[in-house]
Amino acid sequence: MKLSTKGRYATRILLCISRLQGDQPVPKKKIAEQEGISTDYIEQIIVPLKNAGLVGSVRGLRGGFRLAKDPAKITVYDILAASEGDINLVGCLAEGCSRSDTCVVQRVWQGASDELRKYFSRITLKELHDDYARRAAEQPLMFNI
Repeated sequence: MKLSTKGRYATRILLCISRLQGDQPVPKKKIAEQEGISTDYIEQIIVPLKNAGLVGSVRGLRGGFRLAKDPAKITVYDILAASEGDINLVGCLAEGCSRSDTCVVQRVWQGASDELRKYFSRITLKELHDDYARRAAEQPLMFNI
C-alpha cells in the first residue's frame, strides 16, 4: 500500500492549521507558503476534509480554515479516511471479490489492513502538533544578518 499525496498533504495541512490557528482562521495562502503546496491543490484536499467535519472555512477578507474539532479528537485515520477513502491493502477487500469464499489469503490482507487502521487511529493531530512543537524547540535558532 502506498498513500497518495492527498493523504500525506491532508495530514500536513491539518497539522499546519492546528499550529497556526489562534483566534483567526488560517488563510489558504499561508498554508501554501508553510507547506509548499499549491493553493489549488489545497482547495481540492480541503473539500473532503470539510465534508468529513474535520475542518471548517470562513469566507471573506480575514477568511481561511480552522479545525472543526479538538485536535485531540482528530486521528490520522480520520484524516486518511476522509482524503483517501477506507484503508485496504488490496482492492478486493473494498470492492468484493468473486473468490472471497475460497480465498485463503484474504484474511491475511484483512488482518494487515485492520492493523493499519488501528495504528493510524491511535495517533491524534494533537500528538503530531506536540511533536512538532518539541522538535521546533530543539532546533537551534538561525540568525541571518
